[in-house]
Amino acid sequence: MLNRILLFLVLVLVIDLQAQQLEIIGQCNQPGALIRLIEYKDLLNFHGETVFESHADERGKFNIQYDATQVGVYELAIDLEKLVLVLKPGASYDFTIQIDHNQQRNSYFDKSPPALIVNKAEDGGLQMQLENIDRLVNNFALDHFRELYQLRRYYLLDTLNQQLQKALASYASEYAEVYARYKYAALEMTVRRNGGSQIISDFFVGKPIHYQAEPYMGLFVEIFKDYLLHNRSITTTELLAMPPDDYSSWRRLLRNDTLLSRDSELADLIIIQSLKDFYFNPRFDRLAVRNYLEVLSDKAFNQTLQSIASNTLFEFDRLASGSRAPDFQLQNASGIKRKLSDYVGSTVMLVFVDEGCPVCEMLFQKLEEIQEDFEKQFQVVVLAKEENAYYSDYLRGSGYQWEVLLVSRDKILLLEDYNIRTFPELVLIDLNGNIGMAPLPTEEAPMKFHLNRLLRNY
Repeated sequence: MLNRILLFLVLVLVIDLQAQQLEIIGQCNQPGALIRLIEYKDLLNFHGETVFESHADERGKFNIQYDATQVGVYELAIDLEKLVLVLKPGASYDFTIQIDHNQQRNSYFDKSPPALIVNKAEDGGLQMQLENIDRLVNNFALDHFRELYQLRRYYLLDTLNQQLQKALASYASEYAEVYARYKYAALEMTVRRNGGSQIISDFFVGKPIHYQAEPYMGLFVEIFKDYLLHNRSITTTELLAMPPDDYSSWRRLLRNDTLLSRDSELADLIIIQSLKDFYFNPRFDRLAVRNYLEVLSDKAFNQTLQSIASNTLFEFDRLASGSRAPDFQLQNASGIKRKLSDYVGSTVMLVFVDEGCPVCEMLFQKLEEIQEDFEKQFQVVVLAKEENAYYSDYLRGSGYQWEVLLVSRDKILLLEDYNIRTFPELVLIDLNGNIGMAPLPTEEAPMKFHLNRLLRNY
């Protein structure tokens, strides 16, 4: 009994030593904004988990405290605006975030990220190191563009390597060393002829996998994205034809490739990345790809790889046709609460709009004509990111007989749930409350194609 108690105390002590509180004191120019800290443990799928959530006060101030276990990639979200950061357990930060309200209604793809001012970073110099590494690599590539990219004088990279080593000498940060190594490797790959093979040998085979380092994972995807597809040692059709639950036979087939036989951990990561590519390739059976990923989610080399395989399946299903549509409960212009389930039994086109969007108003006329062409076999429901009656008044004044639901600030994450990146954005929901198409193209021909496809099934 005493031994069990001692073992429990030791385990608690180990956990406490691994987890250290990181703190962020922040100031933003969006009073009352939803504040989230999102941790990314899977950089292959960029799959994150919200680990802290609160609101800024009336002056825009906020405080985040989170028990972190390792240096890694996080997003600091202010409402829907996000900043990517590398944060360290036990560190404390003081940030000022300025969001340009003039571009709030721009497309996600047209926006500049919020401006970040680092007032303080007590993290052993990690932030300074990473900024210095980025500056050294980027400036070196620009200053020696012709010599590197046209004349292929890759021996000049020795100079960059010396500069990086000098920059790292004053701070003994393992994460920064990895960060610098793979930033350097990415530049080397673009300069060297047949650089991919050399980079695989020098930086990947038999080396630790740095799951939490974005330069490592970014370079990994670039190098191995078509590895199995163009592999002469393995026939991919033969691979996918094998029973997925016969894992041992599958692994034996992979041993025909030297790399996959030498490093099992790297091999599983390569296979997961390849299966991601196969899933969207019409040459391959999606069900077979899913079956292999399900096996990997249980039998991959380690728990991290198992989680990555599971996350890959999750990302396949998110907003996929036939998947359950994210639920909501919003008020319409009359103050009546409406849920997605209220529309079950009807095919619905959700139209996400924002005030001051001329394209949105141009789209309405086209949608009315298409709705008439389909003899009103589908409903149009407008979701407006506002708390006033602008679109309710506009639609009523223009003669459109569509319901308007108001996405108030406390419901703002609905836009994230539906992956809304611009306005207008369309999502088709089938009569069972499942995704029909997300996003639905705004061009008339593909829109009609998907409406026909969906309505023919009922």
